Amino acid sequence: MNNLQILVATMHQKDMSLADKMNIRCSAIIANQADRDEITNTETQYGSVKMITTATRGVGLNRNIALMASDADILLFADDDMVYYDGLANALELAFERVPQADVMVFGIDIVKDGVVTEKRRCKNARLHVWNSMKYGTVRLAVRRSAIISKNITFNQCFGGGCPFSSGEDSLFLKACFDAGLKVYSYDYVLGTCCKDTSSWFVGYNEKYFYDRGVLVRNLFPKTAYIMALYFGIRFKRETKLGVMKRLKYIYRGVRGGKKMIPYSDRK
Repeated sequence: MNNLQILVATMHQKDMSLADKMNIRCSAIIANQADRDEITNTETQYGSVKMITTATRGVGLNRNIALMASDADILLFADDDMVYYDGLANALELAFERVPQADVMVFGIDIVKDGVVTEKRRCKNARLHVWNSMKYGTVRLAVRRSAIISKNITFNQCFGGGCPFSSGEDSLFLKACFDAGLKVYSYDYVLGTCCKDTSSWFVGYNEKYFYDRGVLVRNLFPKTAYIMALYFGIRFKRETKLGVMKRLKYIYRGVRGGKKMIPYSDRK
């Protein structure tokens, strides 16, 4: 069994060239959402690469397809805009050896825009808790497969690109890990670069963004949703045309709509 497997969520791939573009130097499963159903396998000098193509939609479902097909000890989640630095496989195996109690580990990445590194997102070696871990995206997460499978943890299929609610599958996944009693750590290794030139779901900090954020808060913290929504609405610091009261209006609508999982387009 391979020690490390990269699980890539992507769309509309026509061949296996993505593994080279991402500088994948280990075993990988590419979950490819397109307009056909097929499975393709290839062997490289670094390990096997399997592409599972389905006519499905939704990033949560796509990640779950890759997760269910995985068979390695350590799994690293990925999007197709990642390019990994050399030495990744050895570095991740060493990280889990050095922190044997970790079930989930968060790593650093470099953000690239227009071909230039614009942001260096780093981690310290530390144990994380639910209150300081919700900011980490899926592409920074590696897990012990045995821990995830034994607790039946999967990605929520209602949140993220191609889903009714535009983002948050990463936070919900981490919350499920904490709720299951798994131990989550951050580690000071940098995986690679993540290109942020475009987004499959983000169209601005508009009414739907804040509504969806309210639904997410309801699902993350059902007992304190209104308090968390108030905190998020007031503390929000990104550029938006919506003032505090407008932000809170749509966040609270999302919190209420989240009880029955009503999408923004179906709200009354």
